Amino acid sequence: MQLKKLTLTVLFSVLVLSFVLLLHGKAAAQQTYTSLNRARVYVGVWLVNVEKIDLAASSYRLDFYLWFKFNPAEIDSNTVKEFEIVNGAPAKTEIIAQEENRIEYRIRGEFMKTFDFTRYPFETHTLTIELEHKRLNASQLVFETDSETAVDETANVAGWEIGGFEQTVVEHSYGNEAYSRYVFSLCLKRPMLSAFVKSVLPISVITTISLLTFFISPQNFGQRIGLAVSTLMAASAFHLSLLSGIPPIGYLTLADRMMISVYAIFLYNLSVSVYIMKLVDAKKAEEAQKFNTRALKVLAILIATLVTIQLVM
Repeated sequence: MQLKKLTLTVLFSVLVLSFVLLLHGKAAAQQTYTSLNRARVYVGVWLVNVEKIDLAASSYRLDFYLWFKFNPAEIDSNTVKEFEIVNGAPAKTEIIAQEENRIEYRIRGEFMKTFDFTRYPFETHTLTIELEHKRLNASQLVFETDSETAVDETANVAGWEIGGFEQTVVEHSYGNEAYSRYVFSLCLKRPMLSAFVKSVLPISVITTISLLTFFISPQNFGQRIGLAVSTLMAASAFHLSLLSGIPPIGYLTLADRMMISVYAIFLYNLSVSVYIMKLVDAKKAEEAQKFNTRALKVLAILIATLVTIQLVM
C-alpha cells in the first residue's frame, strides 16, 4: 500500500515537473530574440530605375533590388521574410536569390510620399523606401544599413535630375512599442534651366507685354486698357496651368508668391490706365502725359521691391 502511494507520488511529481518544463520551453521559444540577444539584419538597396513620379497623386513608381544579410544563429530566413514596406504596395515582389545568410528580392511598385511644394517649381523631393518587420519589435530585431547600397548609373526619370541618396535606420513607435525601420532616401531635383524656361520665362514675357502700355500715348487709353486686360487674362490662365501639376495644398508655393507679385503689377498698370483715361476725358492731355511719366518711374521701384521681397522670402 505504501509502495503504491509512493509510486503515485513520484508519478505526480514527474507530471508537475514536465508541465513546468513545458511552460518554460514555450516562454523561452517566445523570447528567442530578446533585447539581450536581439537579431541584427543588414538591409541594402540597388535602385534600378525611377519609372514614374506623379506629383498630383503624391506617388512614384520604383524598380529596385532589396536584400537582407543576417546571422542564421540569430534569426532564421523565414522570420527575415516577414517584413513589410510601410509606404507602398509593391505590385511585384520576387525572390531572386536565397542563401543561408542572405535573401534578395526584385521589387517593383507604387510608393506614397507627402511632397513639399514650398519651393515649387524649383523644389527638390525625397523619394523613400521604408520597411519594418511585421512581428519583431526593436528589442528583438534591429536593421542595419549595408554598404553595398547604390543607385544604378542608368537610373533616370523624365524631367528630373537624380541627386544623391542616403540610408538610415530609425525607431518608429506604435504606442508603447517601437519597431526598427530602415529608410532608403533618393533626392530628385528639377533642372534649373528647364524650370526657368517653363515657369518663369512665359509669365515674364506676358508681364513685359502688358507693361508696354506705358509707351502708348495717353490719348489711346482704349488700346492701353485692352492690352492690360488681355494680358491679365493670359497670366491668370498660365497660373492655373502652372498649378495643375501639383495637388491642392493649403500653403503658398514659390509659384503662388511669384504670381501675387505679377498680379500687383497688373493692378498697378490697370489703375494707371484708368486714371489716365479720366484725365484725357477731362481734356487734361498734358497732365495725363506727365502722370504717365511719373507712373513709369514708380513702376521701376515697385518691380525692384517685389523682386527683393521674393528673394528674401
